[in-house]
Amino acid sequence: MEYMYAAAWLLAGLVIGAGIARWLTLKQFNRHKLQLELEESQTQLKQYRHDVSEHLETTNQLMTQLQDNYARIARHIADSKMQLVERPTESVRQDINYLSGDTAAYIRQSLNQIDEKRRIYSTAEQQPRDYSGEASGLIKERKATE
Repeated sequence: MEYMYAAAWLLAGLVIGAGIARWLTLKQFNRHKLQLELEESQTQLKQYRHDVSEHLETTNQLMTQLQDNYARIARHIADSKMQLVERPTESVRQDINYLSGDTAAYIRQSLNQIDEKRRIYSTAEQQPRDYSGEASGLIKERKATE
């Protein structure tokens, strides 16, 4: 009988020991699983920080390019304004000549001739005539009918 009690206690001890071992193993496995998840999260965070840093650097470069392009556009507009609106000096006109020298000279001569024709023929000594012979249109005076 004592062997039966000893065997029962041994069996009970083995079952309790197996239960505690299983519990500790699961606890250890959960710790290991949590450690792996932590390491994976840290790796993802480092990658995210790297991606954000790279994105910000690219954005900074693009903004710098945009500012440079804006400055170039502003200079181009200022130069165009000087060339087109404010009548540049003759030396600047020659620098900007897109036509051949003969063609540009011919166009300048033609423009001078047009200006001469306008001066000669544009002097009006009298008012233009109304050829209709009588008043017409909206401004026509109407006789009051009785």
